[in-house]
Amino acid sequence: MITNSTPDMTKYPDLTFGSLRVGDKFVLGKHLMAREEVIAFARRFDPQPFHLSDEAAAEHAVFKRMAASGWHTAAVMNILVGPFYERTSIKGLAGGGVEKLVWVQPVYADDMLYMDMEISEIRRSKSKPHLGFITMRVQAHNQDDELVSHMLITGAFETGI
Repeated sequence: MITNSTPDMTKYPDLTFGSLRVGDKFVLGKHLMAREEVIAFARRFDPQPFHLSDEAAAEHAVFKRMAASGWHTAAVMNILVGPFYERTSIKGLAGGGVEKLVWVQPVYADDMLYMDMEISEIRRSKSKPHLGFITMRVQAHNQDDELVSHMLITGAFETGI
């Protein structure tokens, strides 16, 4: 269903769990929030009227025109994280959780979102040295470079030990 994502294709073959540092920043890619996709997502997962038509959104105090579901925005932000790690030597194992998810302002149909990621924390498991955790702040900006959403997520990764 989410089909308009374009990952940044920069490769980082020398990037390993051990070489990653807190504060490292990476471009993840972009995604067009196409009107048809916004409606399809909303129909299936969040069928509130302001996600389905401009007419319904025009009557809403916040949106004024059709806005994408925040869950749709979060899914798009997340979908570009995996391909980033596929372009590194860091092997992802599983998601570890979402500690924070903020919708700063509405994302509208046909907005272009640009996603980036900053490493917030890196830690090795004390009981399983082959396992580590990376906490990432993922952000989405619209075509006007306005922050529209950010989330703090943690994933489990192989440490290379």
